[in-house]
Amino acid sequence: MKRTLSLTLIATLLAGCAAPDNGGRYGQRNDGGRSSGTEGSAAQNAAAGAAIGAVAGCALAAIAGKKCAEGAAIGAAMGAAIGWTTYSEKVATAQTVNNEARREGLAVPSNEIRLKQYDVFSSASVARAGGDPVQVVGNIKLYGQSQRVPEVVQSMTLLKANGEKASDKPQIARVERVDGAGQYRAVGVYKIPRGMEQGQYTVQSVLLLDGREVARRTAMFQVAQAAAPALAQR
Repeated sequence: MKRTLSLTLIATLLAGCAAPDNGGRYGQRNDGGRSSGTEGSAAQNAAAGAAIGAVAGCALAAIAGKKCAEGAAIGAAMGAAIGWTTYSEKVATAQTVNNEARREGLAVPSNEIRLKQYDVFSSASVARAGGDPVQVVGNIKLYGQSQRVPEVVQSMTLLKANGEKASDKPQIARVERVDGAGQYRAVGVYKIPRGMEQGQYTVQSVLLLDGREVARRTAMFQVAQAAAPALAQR
């Protein structure tokens, strides 16, 4: 009974997760819609992040350097990091990616979805503390065929130049709109707080496919202090 209630709660949280759109180059959705606001999106991402954390289990525990048995509790606790919001979209069809795989000599499986490519990059090389958010874009290509839709999760950890974590937990988010093979864009939006230490930061991104780590990538950006306001002329 407890197990059933837990699964129902997770499903409810995931169903309530909206895809926030914070504007910018990668903010346009295929359906032309826009999100209703940042505060609501942040709360929904926190709930969905906690649920996904529990689902991903062992893989998330490994990322945190913990034992597999602690996975569900760790995942729920690590769900959504302060300052992060996420959204995702499908940008190319299964046929497009499968044809691309065949041209590259890959055998397209008939009963499995596999990772073909995963790239991560930052929308800005230099960002201002307290200024416009930085968008960390994950470009995901899945190929193959399957009746079962895989669960795709992206976990992002922000590191300082000296390797220390800039946040006490990673941002964990399910890649939405996944309906099988195809190309997906998963965006982590990080709002840099005022007073954040200047210097180079690295986003360490881990991609999980059905709870299994399949790729690990990094992206970098520089943080500079906001420019001082100009003095009013007399």
